[in-house]
Amino acid sequence: MSEKEVIQERIREKQQMLRAGRMMTKLFIATSSLLFLTFFLVWLYQRLPDVSVPAIYETATWFILMSSALIIMSQIKIREDDIKRALRFTFFGLVFGLFFLMLQFIGWSEFLASNMTYRNILFPFSLVHFLHVLIGIILLFTVFFKMRSYKVHSRSKNYAFNVFIFWHFLGAIWLLFIGTTL
Repeated sequence: MSEKEVIQERIREKQQMLRAGRMMTKLFIATSSLLFLTFFLVWLYQRLPDVSVPAIYETATWFILMSSALIIMSQIKIREDDIKRALRFTFFGLVFGLFFLMLQFIGWSEFLASNMTYRNILFPFSLVHFLHVLIGIILLFTVFFKMRSYKVHSRSKNYAFNVFIFWHFLGAIWLLFIGTTL
């Protein structure tokens, strides 16, 4: 093989890896969507007038919105190769994400205090969403550390953007579910 053929082969392999990463993100989001759709349909089917949403979840909604907004700012800065600011936005997006996670956890105390904990679909939804957000936080930390070592920039952003897409997906699911209950 000539040097040109080797380079072209490496470029093809890299493109295949990028497509595979994007496809994995899409598959994970699709399977998670089916899980959350099931919860949503059960919620619509069994919606009872005496079921209440913990008040703290309204506050948590603002934290997930702020986190997503900061992550969007990070995406913009990565495209501009302003990694220092992207790092800052990602850090604060993580902080808001951690507060969201904490508020979601605190909301469980209201569910557990009620006698309808397991009849209320919001508790299992919140538990599954909590686990997904925990995975999202871990992934955001990996992006943060990759950014710190300059492995994320305008020409190497696919992993970070896949994680960011997943993070925005989690925010959208929360808004859909909680928005219908507030």
